[in-house]
Amino acid sequence: MNTGYRDLLRRKSEIMKMAVGIDYGSFEEKNISFDYEKMMLEVGYSLDEIREIQGDSAVGSTPLIELKNLTALIRQFSAPGKGARIFLKDEAVNPSGSFKA
Repeated sequence: MNTGYRDLLRRKSEIMKMAVGIDYGSFEEKNISFDYEKMMLEVGYSLDEIREIQGDSAVGSTPLIELKNLTALIRQFSAPGKGARIFLKDEAVNPSGSFKA
C-alpha cells in the first residue's frame, strides 16, 4: 500500500464529515457495531427534504420508454382486456449519473 493511499484512509472520516456533514464515527460502537437508529434520529431527513434533494439531483427521473411494437405483439396474443404495456427503464441516460447494469 503506498503512502498516499494510507494517508487517504487515515483521513476517511474527516473526508466523509466534510462531504456529507455526518460524523459517522460518533455512531460506531465497540468492535464492528454501528447504531443506525441513533444516526437516523440525529441526522435523518424529513420527507420534504428528501424530495428536494432527490429533485435537485434528478433522482427518480430515469426515462421510461414504451416499447410499442412489443406491447402490440403481446396484445395480439392476450385475451381481451389483458396484456400489459411494456416499458424499458433507460439507465444509460440516467440524469442522476447512477448506472445499474
